[in-house]
This record gives sequence, C-alpha cells and structure tokens, in this order.
Amino acid sequence: MTHPSQVPPDLKDDLLRAVDSSPADWILLNLALSTMKMGGHRYGAFLDAATTAAKLAIYSTFVEQGNNIRKTGFLYHVEPKRVKAIVQEIQVALAEGQSLKVLNSKEPYYLIALPFLWQEHFPCPPGAARVRLQGLTPGERKTIEESLPSSAPRARILDQVEFAELMELLHHMSQEELPSSQRMPFSDALMLHIKFRLLHSGTVIQIDSPLVDIPLYALASESYSPKGEQERVFAMIDDVARFFSLLQAWVREDEGVLRGVEVFDVAPQDRKAALEELDAMLRAWADKYHQDGGLPMVLQFAAGRREYE
Repeated sequence: MTHPSQVPPDLKDDLLRAVDSSPADWILLNLALSTMKMGGHRYGAFLDAATTAAKLAIYSTFVEQGNNIRKTGFLYHVEPKRVKAIVQEIQVALAEGQSLKVLNSKEPYYLIALPFLWQEHFPCPPGAARVRLQGLTPGERKTIEESLPSSAPRARILDQVEFAELMELLHHMSQEELPSSQRMPFSDALMLHIKFRLLHSGTVIQIDSPLVDIPLYALASESYSPKGEQERVFAMIDDVARFFSLLQAWVREDEGVLRGVEVFDVAPQDRKAALEELDAMLRAWADKYHQDGGLPMVLQFAAGRREYE
C-alpha cells in the first residue's frame, strides 16, 4: 500500500503552479498537504479547523478594534450580523471552557488510547490461547501466534468484527468529552482511516493466514508511536508554527528578533561539506552565548535547494 504522503513530484509541482500567483494560497496548499496527506488528519477535521482559525482571526480583530463589530466586518468583508454571531460563539466557548474544533499536530486520542483499551478488553493471561476462533486445532493456533513479534503485548488476536467493534468503542469514548454539537457519528470511512493509521504505524499488524478465511489483527506494541516520515511530519508542523510566531514578532518589530535569508549558489560537490560546516558553526555560536538562567532564545533554520524564480 502506498502511503498518502508520497505525492508524485510532478503532481505536487502542478499543484503549486496552480496557486503560484499567491503565496498565501501556496501556504494553505502546503498546510493541507502536511496535515491531511502526511499528518493523517481527516478532510472534515481540516475544514473544521480552518473555519475555527478564521473565526478566531475575526474575534481577535474585533477585540483589537475596541469591540467594533462594523469595523471588523469591513476589514474582513463580513456582514456585521455574521461577525456578531462569531463573536458570541467564541465568547461563549471561552466563558464555558468549551473546546473549539481545531487540529492537533500530535496524534488523535483514538490512536494513543487503542493499545490500552485493547489490553483492557481483550487480555490474554499467560498460558491462554490468543486466538479464540472456532475450528482451529491447538497446533494451528500456535502457528498463528508464533507469527507475532516477540515484543507483542499479551493480548488476544481479534477477528475483523472484534477489531471493528474495538475501533467503534474507541471512537465513542473520544467523543464523550466533546460538546454534542461537535460530535460525529462512526462511519466506514472513519473506521478505514483509523485502521490505516494503526497498521501503518506498526501498532497493529494484520495476519493473513492460510489457516483461516478472514484476516486477523494483533496488537504489536504497547503504545502508539508514528515512525519514519510521519514522525518527521509532526516535528515539521511544530517547526512551522514556531517559525510563524517568530516572523510575527519580527513584523511587530519586537526587540531581539532577527530574520535572515541568504540566497547563493554552491558547487554540487561542496554542498554536503557546506551544510556540515554551517551546522557546526551554529552549534558553536549557541554554545558561546548560552548562559544558564538567561533569556530563552531559539534559532530555527532550514537550508536546501531553492525554487527557481
């Protein structure tokens, strides 16, 4: 199965060219690619979060403009009555401590909690059979169990129905803390989404054995942990958020904020050495000026091949 983050380079270039006239659209496109294709967030969750972000932007401007609804609507080309409704929604949420629909760069609750719920509802004491399917001999059960990694937790191996029921239970538990207006029903599409994330991370493994007619599912890890590219995606999202915050401070002309961009060409054979030298220089610079108890600072950068202009 091809992981959805593997966007063909030519296709991504075509998508970027489609919004080439607007850097803001380029940012939004990359945000969608990162959070949906690479981060695994659902389409609906992304739209909900984008709507929430727009509402928060309107509310923050409303406060900055001295609670002036008409001026806020003028700045954002929104009808005053719509601005009023948004302001009231945010104010109620803040006053009552409600959770707004936002994305989390970390993993959704239902992924993190699954290993614990699995072991709680489907434990397998030492000496008991992990496979409970009817019609299998003890030897056939042993053959299936021996296909598991040695580090797999002591938990039952589930059939398709049991695995689906576990994911549905997990979904309902994750919805309990949400206001009723934000809850969403369990669906086949959501189940496939959860299943894919669990299999791809290696938290759950699918067993296709010639001894049974249906796939079986086994818990392979005691905790959910994204691996490889997906793990770097979450670090990237955190980095981008921090970079936006730094640039906003630069726009405000806050003291102690520096923005820097260097554009240059380098001989291909020297590129690796140049990056290694830069890395060493930055570490030496940070070590030189670091002082325990001093002002907290962050230096964040990315160096690589630039797009042709």
